[in-house]
Amino acid sequence: MPFYQTSAGVALACYGLALVLLAVLHVMEAQRSPIRTAVSDYGTGKAAWLFKVYGAAGIIGAAALCRAMWDYPGAAFPRSAIYCLGALAVLRLGVFAFKTDEGAFGRTREGMIHLVFAIVTFTLAYEVVSFGGPTALSITGGALNTALAALGWIVPASLALVVATMVLPRLRAVFGLAERAFLISTLLWYLLVAVRLFAGP
Repeated sequence: MPFYQTSAGVALACYGLALVLLAVLHVMEAQRSPIRTAVSDYGTGKAAWLFKVYGAAGIIGAAALCRAMWDYPGAAFPRSAIYCLGALAVLRLGVFAFKTDEGAFGRTREGMIHLVFAIVTFTLAYEVVSFGGPTALSITGGALNTALAALGWIVPASLALVVATMVLPRLRAVFGLAERAFLISTLLWYLLVAVRLFAGP
């Protein structure tokens, strides 16, 4: 099996696991409102260990997908998308190394550092979809192409909503919903791209 295909397989497994773990986190921390609370709040409660596993799955998945996109012989992904994905894999470490200030947007020093890493990585996650989207669409067809095209609209729309909920106090009550929409849509986009790369040219 070519190395790019192995990398894509690792990315596929990691992103699939990340989606499952995100669902499990919601079950374990059912007392938290998924509409209001940030996903990072799971890192401060009884499921903090599982939150770190979820983070590790996403980090390893990003690194593996980065390599698969770099080596894929069926199309040349823009270097900008690959570099953003590589940076995402590295900088996501900061999101999980520093705890969030539960229920707030950075009150302590550690919470502020977490917030900065979160903002940067959200931006990078969006840029990967933005830069890599045209190439991903060019090598897919049928339902996979339709799904990637739809996610190409959902990702920026949900990110815009995340920003709106952060800067407009009246929308703060739906921050969790906006954040989950962005996280799940980007995870799905990466997973589907990994599926296509694993299938080969």
